[in-house]
Amino acid sequence: MGRQELERTVSVDDKKYLEQHVIVPVPAKYVLDEETGIVYLEKENGTVARVGTKDYWDRIMKYRGVLTADIPEPVRKFEGYGLSCGLCTQHKNSTALMNVIATNMCNLRCWYCFFYSAIAGYVYLPSIKEIEQIYDRAIQIDGYMPPVQITGGEPSLRDDLADMIRLAKEKGAPHVQLNTNSVIFGIEYYEDPQNAPKKIREFVDAGLNTIYTSFDGLDPKTNFKNHYEIPFALRDYYDGGLRSVVLVPTVTGQNLDQMPDVVRFAVHNYKWGIKGVNFQPLSILDKLDEEKRKALRVTQSDVVEVLGELGLGEMDMWFPIPSVQYLADLISGQKHFVHFYNNEKCGLATYAFVDGERLRPITEFIDVDGFLAEVEDLYKSWLKKVYFGVKVAIAKAQGKDPKELALERLDDFIKKDRLPNGHSLKEIVGKALVEGSYDALGAFHDGALFLGMMHFMDYYNYDFNRVQRCDIHYGMPEGVYPFCTFNVYADKYRDALLKSHRIQDPEEEKRWMEFERKQALRVAEFRKHVDEIVEHPIYKEAYGFLKRS
Repeated sequence: MGRQELERTVSVDDKKYLEQHVIVPVPAKYVLDEETGIVYLEKENGTVARVGTKDYWDRIMKYRGVLTADIPEPVRKFEGYGLSCGLCTQHKNSTALMNVIATNMCNLRCWYCFFYSAIAGYVYLPSIKEIEQIYDRAIQIDGYMPPVQITGGEPSLRDDLADMIRLAKEKGAPHVQLNTNSVIFGIEYYEDPQNAPKKIREFVDAGLNTIYTSFDGLDPKTNFKNHYEIPFALRDYYDGGLRSVVLVPTVTGQNLDQMPDVVRFAVHNYKWGIKGVNFQPLSILDKLDEEKRKALRVTQSDVVEVLGELGLGEMDMWFPIPSVQYLADLISGQKHFVHFYNNEKCGLATYAFVDGERLRPITEFIDVDGFLAEVEDLYKSWLKKVYFGVKVAIAKAQGKDPKELALERLDDFIKKDRLPNGHSLKEIVGKALVEGSYDALGAFHDGALFLGMMHFMDYYNYDFNRVQRCDIHYGMPEGVYPFCTFNVYADKYRDALLKSHRIQDPEEEKRWMEFERKQALRVAEFRKHVDEIVEHPIYKEAYGFLKRS
């Protein structure tokens, strides 16, 4: 028994960065501890980061990202690992989701965040004209307008969010989501349930598709961000006409055990528009010794393991992002569009169908691995391509949509066609394959819960091979930047870029900082009424399942 080398890569010397704030590449390798069955990333400088179990590693290696996107206009020529990061000549993926920072102001004060303006010392609040410049830059770089996530800080502190949403849609964004802590929406609904949803209705009318909201656990200590506000925010969203909410737990060693109950919360409140849970293991952006890192570190395989009590703990129920790289290309048929050419280590996802207050995994209904293997074989096989090409020509001559041919083999992989809600799985998947649109995919979500996880990197587990395949990006007027580079090396990228676009008038900036302070005080004032809040019927209904579980 020993340590087996699995893969070589290049990381960053976290020790030099933390001491000197310089990005120095260092050789690194993934190794398997054969005694424990755990995979680690080991750097030449001595840093070791746990990655996951051998079962996890074997699963993601089944679906390695191999395809490469064509970036029409790189931001700048490649100058070395992480030293000129933006989508460059070395990048292998286009934008699947572009984060646009609405502001760095926030009404919360989370212990692990160093982003909000009171800490940063300046206010970033781009005008709509500057937002348009960001959208246009993304179109120039990607060759299309990508899906957009409006984020922060806390975007709800702006009063022109509808304009940001509308502009993204006018530019061609197929999907727009709002990343919010949901606090202000919950407070406003609690105080005035008749009028509060008007704001959400305005967002929906402007083109908002999804709310992406924090939710770290089931008790107020674990979920100090929005425990008291989230039940009312969900009603606000629903009454405002929004039918797509994704809960986003930041997962650490302190709340990992609550993740099954987070999913139960999603199922119990599914009727209010919750469509997914996207787990995000904490990125450790602080100088911590190895023992403290071990206490906080959570991996994707840890999350899968704890979800075992829900019947979702088998690794073959989960699929790394590039598992759909061939399928997505087959559906889109476009060169410059959203691709899924990610590194296999970046995330896992699955679907489960809601059946009362329990979940039934998608693998119960369809042989997903078999179907994806068939699609990959079609994509790669010259003979099959020729055969498929002939059939496409015949279909076109008959006035049929060629994508319908993909349905011919689907029957062989369906295990159970009838879903818990009574719909036909074949019809839903067929609609998604033929139309290839977000609306068609929306039909798939009717009765299903998306479960995903994105393990964003930090100083200790940074991997340049992962960065090259990133498809979740930040948009700025200067360019488009990979998520992990932008946030991990904040002083080089995020903070430097935002600070360069800060409010220039000192008096105006001071007024906005005072505004932010008052918004934080408003949250604190609301939470003084905890005894009343927990007796409210909406609060009781949202958390009522806990008494039964």
